[in-house]
Amino acid sequence: MNLSFKHSFLTFLACICTFVPLFAKQDVEVFVADFANDELRLNIEQNASAFLSTINSSSPRSEINFSDTAKFADRFNDAFNELWENTPFYIPETTIIETVNRLTNGTYEMRNIPAYFLTPEGEELYEETVLQFDADGRIINFRIGLPAHRYQNLMLEGEDVTDQANRAVILQFVEQVRTAYNRKDLEFINTVFSDQALIIVGSVIQNTGDESAYQQQVEYLQFTKDEYIQRLSGIFSRNEWIDVGYEDIGIFRHPKHPEIYGVSLTQYYNSSTYSDEGYLFLLIDFKNPDQPMIHVRTWQPKNSTPEDEIFHIGYMEIF
Repeated sequence: MNLSFKHSFLTFLACICTFVPLFAKQDVEVFVADFANDELRLNIEQNASAFLSTINSSSPRSEINFSDTAKFADRFNDAFNELWENTPFYIPETTIIETVNRLTNGTYEMRNIPAYFLTPEGEELYEETVLQFDADGRIINFRIGLPAHRYQNLMLEGEDVTDQANRAVILQFVEQVRTAYNRKDLEFINTVFSDQALIIVGSVIQNTGDESAYQQQVEYLQFTKDEYIQRLSGIFSRNEWIDVGYEDIGIFRHPKHPEIYGVSLTQYYNSSTYSDEGYLFLLIDFKNPDQPMIHVRTWQPKNSTPEDEIFHIGYMEIF
């Protein structure tokens, strides 16, 4: 082996061994595109850059403390560390240039921030994440978001200005709920279900023996809110990590009650002890847009549920 080749080969091996940890340690610079308020733009850029760079310089699952800076809103530390303890992540890009959207409640959000979430088994799961800021540019929320193309398509399906505004709130809400499961946040989940919520979970129980694509019977179990929260508490305690993902999202406005929406999703659930795929349906009440409420949650196993039996808003009789 000549010296030149040997040196190149050893350099290549060193890169393989150190690529991920060195890559994850890099600082991140964030720039806001097409934003007229220079003071707010600068605050958002500085805060987002500091936050993402701190993430990349932190040890996985070790507590991160942002209390020495005014860049983050009160109680942000606790909520974020719940997610960080469950599924830490790193930012693969050193430079991020994104737009910032103003929401109807006066806050701002930056979408499409790439991240790789790490499981204890060493897997890396790619997600696009969202940062939310208050009117002063402080970070008030971090959540796992929808892919950019899917978000845009769902927004374009809005029937009018009100529907588009509602859709933005719905998608933000769905992302918050998903992230709450990932960080095992029972307190948040408890607040988004109404006290009279109808919660139905399908469970495969046996083979029917029929010659069809759906040979398994599904038993539907109904839970009260308290029963469901208690069930979730046991699931959260038994799992070192949980990762919930959504695809095939559909948003449906009720024809008689415009503040009521049905959201249909395909849910991919993975955890340290169990995995499944299923059809998830949420009936959400936006009478109070600052406090959306889930009145109905149903889950059906994907591989055992015929298409014509999937729950949707047409199944719901609303008075």
